[in-house]
Amino acid sequence: MAQYSLLLVDMDGVIWRGGIYVAKNIKALRELQEKYKIVFMTNNSSLTRAECLDKIKAVGVNSEISDIYTSSVLAAIYIEKRGVGRTFVIGEAGIYEELIARGIPVVSEGPKVDYVVVGIDKYLTYHKLSKAANYIMNGATFIATNEDPTYPVGDHLEPGAGAVVNFIKTVVGRGPDFVAGKPNTWVLEIILSKYKLKKEEILVIGDSLHTDVPMGHRYGVDTLLVLTGVTSERELASAKIKPTYITRDLLEALELKII
Repeated sequence: MAQYSLLLVDMDGVIWRGGIYVAKNIKALRELQEKYKIVFMTNNSSLTRAECLDKIKAVGVNSEISDIYTSSVLAAIYIEKRGVGRTFVIGEAGIYEELIARGIPVVSEGPKVDYVVVGIDKYLTYHKLSKAANYIMNGATFIATNEDPTYPVGDHLEPGAGAVVNFIKTVVGRGPDFVAGKPNTWVLEIILSKYKLKKEEILVIGDSLHTDVPMGHRYGVDTLLVLTGVTSERELASAKIKPTYITRDLLEALELKII
């Protein structure tokens, strides 16, 4: 059994599916927090970190805001490092809060926009899409929080940020300049540096063959895929990139002594 020090755990599809908690995974996390440092990461840009923390703590799993990474956090860090500028947002509270916290001016209109950040937006309008596309065509840096086509809610899937990003890609004729969330390995670079760890000490836990698993594979860290979210066994059978471990849920991973 590998000797991991830190678990990087996805949220949507692992801890919850929409408003429904995944009971077996929650039970396992309560045990795992006694043994490992647990850091949480989600591509979902709609939630603030405070909202994520409240949802995690509500089921008896302890964490701190500093141990929660969302694609909104990573997008804001990217802009902060690249140079603060006027930013137009397609998205929800999670993006706005992280940008404003770093002193990044968020604008709804203006002759010049430096960045366009695109995430999931349940209040999306054609007008907002049009403005975003035109700002990008006029030189704004195109940032996607993630390119997930769907996300799990209860017993079904709903359109994800990737669906919005693809609309804009079609209009502007190119993809984003930067994709903040998984499978971008940037969050792993940040975590390794922050916690002073080696690659072999991290295990990525998630439910997606398109984000969690390729992120770990590209960076050379182990991955555990749980079948509680978007991935079906049929999809897994034909996957080109395989996870290090596959279990039905986190309790099974404990039973098998993977973690």
